[in-house]
Amino acid sequence: MSQPNQTSKLAVMQNAKPQFPEFEKFAESIKSQERAKFAYEMKHGLRNNRAKDEKPKETAQKLLKKARALILKHENKQAETVLRQAISLEPKDAKMHALLGEVLMKDNVRLMDALSCLMQAVKLEPTFGGHYALIGTLLMRLQKFEEAIDYFEIAVKFDPKNYIALSRMMHIKAHRARWDGFEKIPTYLKQFNNTRVLSDPFAFLSLCDDGEFQKQRSISQVRAKLTNPVKAPIYTGGRPAGKKLRIGYFSNDYYNHATMHLMGGLLENHDRDRFELYLYDYGSKMRDHEHNRARQSADVFHDIRHMTTAQIVDLATRDGLDIAVDLKGFTEGGRLDMFNSRVAPVQVAYLGYPGTSGLKSMDYMVADRITIPSHLRKHYTENILYMPNCYQPNDESRYIAQMDDSRESHDLPEESFVFSTFNNPYKVTPREFDIWMNLLKEVPDSVLWYYVSNADIIDRLRKEAEARGVDGARIIPTGRMQPEYHLARLKHADLFLDTFNVNAHTTASDALWAGLPLVTKTGEQFAARVAGSILTAAGLEDLVTTTEKKYHDVALRIAQDPDYLADIRMRMAASHTNSPLFDTQGYTRDFERLMERAFQNYLDGNAPRSMGISAA
Repeated sequence: MSQPNQTSKLAVMQNAKPQFPEFEKFAESIKSQERAKFAYEMKHGLRNNRAKDEKPKETAQKLLKKARALILKHENKQAETVLRQAISLEPKDAKMHALLGEVLMKDNVRLMDALSCLMQAVKLEPTFGGHYALIGTLLMRLQKFEEAIDYFEIAVKFDPKNYIALSRMMHIKAHRARWDGFEKIPTYLKQFNNTRVLSDPFAFLSLCDDGEFQKQRSISQVRAKLTNPVKAPIYTGGRPAGKKLRIGYFSNDYYNHATMHLMGGLLENHDRDRFELYLYDYGSKMRDHEHNRARQSADVFHDIRHMTTAQIVDLATRDGLDIAVDLKGFTEGGRLDMFNSRVAPVQVAYLGYPGTSGLKSMDYMVADRITIPSHLRKHYTENILYMPNCYQPNDESRYIAQMDDSRESHDLPEESFVFSTFNNPYKVTPREFDIWMNLLKEVPDSVLWYYVSNADIIDRLRKEAEARGVDGARIIPTGRMQPEYHLARLKHADLFLDTFNVNAHTTASDALWAGLPLVTKTGEQFAARVAGSILTAAGLEDLVTTTEKKYHDVALRIAQDPDYLADIRMRMAASHTNSPLFDTQGYTRDFERLMERAFQNYLDGNAPRSMGISAA
């Protein structure tokens, strides 16, 4: 009897007759190195998962429900697999294609794949506004703003109650200085009074200055998006004596970004005898000098960009964090879901988003007595941790490039007064612009140095100027520059004119650090009070105003009174060494004492409460 030829296990499996329906696919999966995918699909019932007599449509709907649950947990890869299985059963279901597109949008390198899915959804369901809203959002990501506006307008046409589309349409119009219909904004905003209306909180900051309205927008977003937290860790409150306080900072901005420009010095100056720093990075766009600086500042640096919420919660639990600090809120790429599940016994909102999170599990928000005075505390779901001076950190080591440039090299007149605005264009409304044009009329030969680079927007602004009786050529555009060169060019301006609903934040500190005075007007919401806090901490309270008339009058006085301007500049120079705004070490010690107090409150068994510290 002859012996059979020796063959590999793989060959046997490939040549054998199928013993069960999925055998051939299994063998092929081994051959093509897709074993992991196959195993996942088998584990989650995505193969042969239809119950007896169950129709494909019913199975697809069950998979759709499962995908939505996975998305809420940020298990996006798994959600994609489930959705593709659902689409294979129901290829003409537009909502499945749209949801797959939404999942793919979460990965910056797959935006075009996402667009294909969304266009397929439109083909299948051409009158459903939600699909157009998603395309508009994707086009925003691609910086195709005019096209985004078109799609948002279509979305609202088909569905007037698509408040996401409406809010983003208004926000993008602001980005583009499209002020047509600006007078309708109060009417639009009345539609959002219901707390159950889903909307984009960040989009509203520049549209109105109303603390309670912004609070309700945050709450509505949380209710809609963060309904299923994963199991949170259990903290007993026990703590070994002398253990260092372990702080975790969570962000995707550990690179050349405003967040790092502000808090790079804070991270480097933390007292390592009392604190351990854990940095969690869920998507920094580049690994540059600032990224390396963040890594070097940390005791532990975690790249968590591909982790699910459950995985992050598990990691933070194993790390044994005492305090978790969210640096994002509702800004791009924010991950409030992990804080909803609680990654530390004390959770703090800080710096990134100038408003409330609306999250019950966010225990605290860092502020100061100007950004959130006691009578406005009602607009925040968090308890407030009050810094003794300004809430905003600054890095006293920031470098200003030594540039051999002139006003002429920036297309500025050598002798005339140069007003300037370096805020993002979306912050500017006709209210500010009207005042600015009046100032140009009142100060002969003066110009407005305007941070805007898009030619279409420049043309639009110049037409707006001419409609107000000002030569459009007196608006001088300037674009983005590397931080050290941006700081250097500021010496060519005479005065920075702030915006109202959303003040200058980092740009305000930039200006003062570079020797450029700024005049602001304070409002009600946090975003409208930031520059007032910064100026006060720099000893320049006289540049903080409370009405549009006072704002205009202070700006005009600075432009017409050289002695007053010289006095301001002298005080600004002194602020570099004698003001709390640019005392990085002093700020860090104050911040540490505030964190210690909040954590001690937890150890004492007390519920979170608003508290502050006095200046050291």
